[in-house]
Amino acid sequence: MGLARAGSSPAFPTNEKPYKDYKVDQLKISTNELENCEVEMTVELESGRLIAAKNAAARKLARRINIPGFRKGKAPYSVILQHVGDDTVTENAIEELGQQVYKEALEQSDLDPFAPGNLVDVKIEDNPVLTFKVPLPPKVDLGDYKSVRVSYETVEISDEAVSESMEHLRSEHALLEPIDRPSQLGDVITIDARGILDDDNEEENVLVDETNFDVLLESESEWPMAGFTQELEGMSIDESREFEITFSSEYDNQNLAGKTVSWNVTCTSCKSRTLPELNDGFAELVSEEYKTLLDLRIAVRKQLENSAITQQDREYRSAVVEEILKKCTISYPSIMLQERIKELAQEQERRLKSQGITLEDYLKIESQTEAEFVEALTPEATKQLHSSLMLSEIVKIEKIEVDDVEIEEAIEKTSLPFGESADKVREMLRKDSGRRSLELDLISDKALNRLQNIAKGDSIEAEEHDTGTLENSASAEDQLIVETDKEDEDS
Repeated sequence: MGLARAGSSPAFPTNEKPYKDYKVDQLKISTNELENCEVEMTVELESGRLIAAKNAAARKLARRINIPGFRKGKAPYSVILQHVGDDTVTENAIEELGQQVYKEALEQSDLDPFAPGNLVDVKIEDNPVLTFKVPLPPKVDLGDYKSVRVSYETVEISDEAVSESMEHLRSEHALLEPIDRPSQLGDVITIDARGILDDDNEEENVLVDETNFDVLLESESEWPMAGFTQELEGMSIDESREFEITFSSEYDNQNLAGKTVSWNVTCTSCKSRTLPELNDGFAELVSEEYKTLLDLRIAVRKQLENSAITQQDREYRSAVVEEILKKCTISYPSIMLQERIKELAQEQERRLKSQGITLEDYLKIESQTEAEFVEALTPEATKQLHSSLMLSEIVKIEKIEVDDVEIEEAIEKTSLPFGESADKVREMLRKDSGRRSLELDLISDKALNRLQNIAKGDSIEAEEHDTGTLENSASAEDQLIVETDKEDEDS
């Protein structure tokens, strides 16, 4: 992208050669440091430099336009000036000259730009003066980050949580058998359902419009709303019902609180549902690796614990990052935040597109302008940018690295779940972009682990949380509950 005019965002520097009609001399450069890692660079040129640039611009224009009485590219400068105007020639000259001057000025100064600069002002009286805004690398002062401490509570899985998961497993392995009697609580029926909200907005008043979906008739169920399954009790195949249900005035979603929904439901299938008994046979039904009910219960507890630790570590890391950021002083050029906002907007647009919604439609639904949409993304973009810059500095200070063995292990771990497509995934991840992405993920994870250990007060040698201790032991509570379950089944 080239320089268009003052205030644009050119992709400086360029590799274009100086104009052959003018010899490049030492430029008169002055700089003024601005806030947020930016420098205002002012470059004064000799008047002849602009004249040469205008001549070159005129020649280019002459090759693109038709001037009566002259072949393309052959009209003299004065005629070109008369035909297109001095402003057009000057604008084109500045567009070309600005790129070259920016490159020369950087070479003659000690500035180290972090990203493309902007031409923000042009003065062409007497000697031309071009003013650029140059973004510099961000600065991060971590402060005393090693003094940060955040309490970490040990994860404990209750026996009730294990029993609840066991019940979910029973539900997943329930035996469903077709019935020709009217449905009752505990059965599974297949329905077509349409629910229309009693609302003034006719375009958005369809709450549910689904076909061929299963509903478990449970008295406690609140999907799609409280009281729905009770209205379906006793339905038979091919039976249709119409009824109304009103959301509670204290319903969590205030847009639905107190609203009435008119339902039209047709039953297309009815099945009875029989849960398997909790015994060793059920454990083997879940997986051949479990020989007894106790084996299954231990595995379920371990899964719950690992999942809880993962979730707690995620939340704990976020809390630690937040505390460390309070000690940091971070500055960066505005273009970094602009780019992050742009990335978030693109991510949001992709998500909407996957749901069949355009950004334009989304803005209409939310009653937002594009400027308001971008403004709403700014806090999250700022938070992510601060966290990213802080972690990058941690990586540098703590000398965090990953080796080829770790990357290869990550490639294997990532590709294995893809089964028959695993080789293709491996090939993709071993390419430069895939490998680099994995490397960055591993480095980021190591940096977060390091901060987590610091916040816990662990030593620098501390490794990741060990979650494997449960695998080789069974709690007395599990043993007792399994025996109780068996007694209940036998009675």
